[in-house]
Amino acid sequence: MEDVVRIHANPSGEDGKKVGLEMNEHHYELWKWGIGHISIEPDSWILDVGCGGGRAVSILADLFEAGKVYGVDHSSEMVELATELNKNAVDSEHVTIIHSSVSELPLSDDMFDIVTAFETCYFWPDILEDLKEVRRVLKDGGILLIVNEMYEHSNFEERNTPFTEVVGMNIFSPQDYRVMLESAGFSSVEVDEVPENNWITVIAKK
Repeated sequence: MEDVVRIHANPSGEDGKKVGLEMNEHHYELWKWGIGHISIEPDSWILDVGCGGGRAVSILADLFEAGKVYGVDHSSEMVELATELNKNAVDSEHVTIIHSSVSELPLSDDMFDIVTAFETCYFWPDILEDLKEVRRVLKDGGILLIVNEMYEHSNFEERNTPFTEVVGMNIFSPQDYRVMLESAGFSSVEVDEVPENNWITVIAKK
């Protein structure tokens, strides 16, 4: 289990590329469910943090053709996969993929209308400080959308015990998200859950 979490936290090498391709397929329905919680103007600027293999970036780029979509990931292999998957959109400058950590985004203040984080904040180095960094690049009134397929809920332990014991993976409850986001300066925190799927969506406003 430690090895599984490690390769998902920082996909690298051939195994990492395989994980990126698997995530592109496995997480599709989760991404679509999460995105359905927000209304986005067609000319919005959007950042996907921890973009992995780039499928979420592709979904966002298709939905919002008049806007601009950025993806950022700390794995060079994932940046390569995401760039390849979105080649036409990258070539037309509708999509930009960047190699960087969430902790130091090489992006301007107040740049984005929406920041998305799909299946990634489990692994952020310092969740509170990283949320503050995400908030920095959001415009006033901008939205952070967090979507995960694992979170603490009433029957979590019996279904997910192996993951609760893994070092380097942080699994949060709805209340954890509320406290962390408010501490990072966000407001209007809303949570939607599907416990039978382990799905959670968290929406917060700058």
